[in-house]
This record gives sequence, structure tokens and C-alpha cells, in this order.
Amino acid sequence: MFFEEIQNEIYDSTFDAVYYALLEEYKEGRLTIEALTTNIEEQQQILLNGLFEGETKFAYANATVDAHQYAFAMIKKELV
Repeated sequence: MFFEEIQNEIYDSTFDAVYYALLEEYKEGRLTIEALTTNIEEQQQILLNGLFEGETKFAYANATVDAHQYAFAMIKKELV
């Protein structure tokens, strides 16, 4: 149970930090849809590699991928 809590904390803090940073970069014109798409692809590869490197890194990589994809969806729907 203790490790699950740590994983959840890592995921939540990573997701929030990455998601809000991505939105801010987009609003400031420093992030394009094309760059975000490339980032998603790169982070998904890291996520796959993370499966072989341990659960903590997996939680971090998973949060990063999810944050990118969520930011992408919100930007595409023009909710930002």
C-alpha cells in the first residue's frame, strides 16, 4: 500500500506540473500542436521503456504522457 501511495503522489504532482506548463507554453506561443504531437510520441516511447525500468519511473512517464494528451485535447477543443 505504501508504494502505491508514493506512485499516486508522483503521478499527481507530475501530471499537474507538466499539464499546466504545457498550457502556459501554448498560450505564450512557445508550443505548437506539431511539437506537442512529437512530444507525445517521444513520451510514449519513454513510457514503454519505463515498463522495463521500474514502477516509479513508469508512474512518472505515465503522468507525463497523460498530461501531454490532456493538454492536446483541451487545446484542440479550444478550452484553454
